[in-house]
Amino acid sequence: MQQRVGFEHMWAAFLLAWVAAFSDAIGFLVLGQLGASFMSGNSMATGVALGRLNWHAALHSGFPIIIFFLGNWLGFLVRTLARRCRLRFPFTIIFFLELVLLLGFLLLGSRSFYHGSVHPFESWTFYVCTTLLTLAMGLQTATVRRAQGEYISTTFVTGVLSNWAKILAQYLPWLREQLAQRPMPQVVRTPVHQASMRHFILLSGLWIAYLLGAICGGVLELHLALLALVFPMVVLAALIVIDLVRPLELERF
Repeated sequence: MQQRVGFEHMWAAFLLAWVAAFSDAIGFLVLGQLGASFMSGNSMATGVALGRLNWHAALHSGFPIIIFFLGNWLGFLVRTLARRCRLRFPFTIIFFLELVLLLGFLLLGSRSFYHGSVHPFESWTFYVCTTLLTLAMGLQTATVRRAQGEYISTTFVTGVLSNWAKILAQYLPWLREQLAQRPMPQVVRTPVHQASMRHFILLSGLWIAYLLGAICGGVLELHLALLALVFPMVVLAALIVIDLVRPLELERF
């Protein structure tokens, strides 16, 4: 049972990473290179803007930080209240809210879409679109946070590279030592090897899914503009159905 849940969480994480990168790519392209889930980059840009007394640039990069935090807080609040009310489908609620936010971004942004961007940057439409997209990414960050027994994130993958390096630093010396003592078939069957491989596959899958999502978002936005957001919305709808059939919320947070 636990192995099945871990496997389903892994594939849900891959799909969510694809959704996040696809949506983030759209935001990057049409909202003045906005990072809807890149809070490290937004924090750095805000600091630089404040240091140069560029208040408009500071607002542009600092506003998403507040909204992302609120979205993340709202996602955890939904999970907490759902657990207290003994609801089995908190992820369904969050995925539905994310889907509605992306739909709102699509509809509102399309009204102000001109020459590949949502214009003008100073208008209320721009900041509402920023709110909708960033809130969606903050909500998603509160969903699948564990897979195969490991903590993960589906909206940003900076930690994937760090964890990759950590795995290799721990695994390669162990593998060299084991191969000096035993043949490869025996080493492959050891729990340490199998756990390391599962973790490596998980991290690799997350990064690849995120990269593919960004590629798909970039290509489809070129041809369909904001209508391309229909694709991550369809994936979220599929995840809602999956969660209703086999609830993904079986983890502590």
